[in-house]
Amino acid sequence: MSNSKITILPPQSLAGPALSAVTMVMTFLACLALGCSLLAERAADRWLTRATSALSVQIVETGTLSAQEQLPNVLRELRAAPGIDAIRVLSRDDLVALLEPWLGAGNIGEDMPLPLLIEVTPNADNPPAAQALSAQIRAIAPGARLDTHGRWRETLESTANALQLFAALVLTMVTLATAMVILFATRAGLLANEEIIHVLHQIGAQDSYISRRFEGHFIRRTALAAMLGLAAAFIFFYTLGGLVGEARHADFLVLLVPMPLAAILLSWQVTRRYVLRRLRAQL
Repeated sequence: MSNSKITILPPQSLAGPALSAVTMVMTFLACLALGCSLLAERAADRWLTRATSALSVQIVETGTLSAQEQLPNVLRELRAAPGIDAIRVLSRDDLVALLEPWLGAGNIGEDMPLPLLIEVTPNADNPPAAQALSAQIRAIAPGARLDTHGRWRETLESTANALQLFAALVLTMVTLATAMVILFATRAGLLANEEIIHVLHQIGAQDSYISRRFEGHFIRRTALAAMLGLAAAFIFFYTLGGLVGEARHADFLVLLVPMPLAAILLSWQVTRRYVLRRLRAQL
């Protein structure tokens, strides 16, 4: 029988179900934080791309001109402007559909004044100069305003950055908590097997040999628990796929695989460094 299969340290005196449960939960939380951050980042990128490539013109009534009276001049200016692929004037029904989520269904009566809204699709390769176009539109229609959605983009970017920072903080806290749990479990295992370790030292066992016994035990425990945590994360995101279809894509799920691998590496390094340090200090 090879030495790698000999159980010198009693498994019951080492880390047990508690370590496995904590590692599984921590791996699940790490996958959750990473996955939600990735989904939020991808969604923000799509929204920002659409916002960057979209313009709109809002026309409101002035003291002397109605919105309908200003509309022909604005349309003529937009059609003559370079870098615009398409123009669409939204109907009243379209405006009502946009406002109902905020004002409530059925709360927008026929007597409610609504502005005219023109949806402008700029050319992706050669977009128009927004400032110049805005000045030209205001010159011919005082109630018209070109909206580049800049404030909305800034808010979206700030939200996406905040979510990424939050995910990074969660991953950091999960890593520290996991490392502390492994550290305390390793310390408990050393103390519980102190007599056996002294005997091994007396018969000439090297510190590295004893450390490998601990490393093997904790790596096996961590690997199994981390894979269970990854499986739980897969189930969660597959269920979430009913709302966010991308959560079920293989190219997204595969990005969660490094989390259990990181947990295994963390367990190995924490155990190895702590055991060797304590053994060199002769417990």
